[in-house]
Amino acid sequence: MVLTAPEIITHQTAATVATSIHMHYDGEVVETPLGSFIGIEGLDGVAVLAPNRGIVEFFPGDRQPLSTLGPIATSAAASGWQVAVLVPAERMGDAHSSLRGFPLRLQSWWADGDRICFGGPEVP
Repeated sequence: MVLTAPEIITHQTAATVATSIHMHYDGEVVETPLGSFIGIEGLDGVAVLAPNRGIVEFFPGDRQPLSTLGPIATSAAASGWQVAVLVPAERMGDAHSSLRGFPLRLQSWWADGDRICFGGPEVP
């Protein structure tokens, strides 16, 4: 009998699932490190871009302070992007507190067995 370790679900897993969903609807999607999209080294996270729809989704890592994403979202929105920040469901309270008043939407994600589920968009 061979036992395998359970897969660890992270923000990167959630971003990859979101990329697949956007690819189904949009045909063109880019998944890149958050720091590369923003041009700031040291950010922990993934950005998923659906350029045909003008959407960018930030999937911050567990240790990425959410408060740093507000000004980044403002800059992206000023460039014409619709910005969403997607966090694990347990971080939604922190996301609402940290990102209130910024031009973005919040969305939760969580693992349900071996799949990722997404909540509806919310205004912080």
